[in-house]
Amino acid sequence: MKSIGRISAFVMLFILLAWVLLLVGCYGKVEVQKIKAERNAAHFLKAVQQQNYDEAVSRFGGPLDRESLQKLQLMRLVKYSGIKAVFDDGCVCSGRARLTFQSDGPAVTLDAVFALREGYKAGQICAGATKEQRLLIPQLAEWNIAVCGSDSF
Repeated sequence: MKSIGRISAFVMLFILLAWVLLLVGCYGKVEVQKIKAERNAAHFLKAVQQQNYDEAVSRFGGPLDRESLQKLQLMRLVKYSGIKAVFDDGCVCSGRARLTFQSDGPAVTLDAVFALREGYKAGQICAGATKEQRLLIPQLAEWNIAVCGSDSF
């Protein structure tokens, strides 16, 4: 009777350990995907900030042409921060960041969202701007058209 109890306890312990390893493996995979996504988004934004457009195009996960980025030279990406990828609906497919742009006037900091494409590269980065912020930096519409795909954001 003691041996059956020991075997049952061993089997239960084995099942519990296997379950814990499975959970740690799944959550670990998600965290690695988040790190990749955040790193790729940061590399893209750094290339845009440094006006290295060839590098920016290669770091972007969607169709983006160098000319559309060069049109944005009147407006500079001064700073980016708070890049955070999000696990939602079973995948790491999106995230958010804070972007600071400057044109002729004062710098404007905006919240942005990004969608991820193959290889956890940013495929869209959409800057949300109020009407007042759009008046300060009219080129924000061009940013959203070039990098987000639409100005309706």
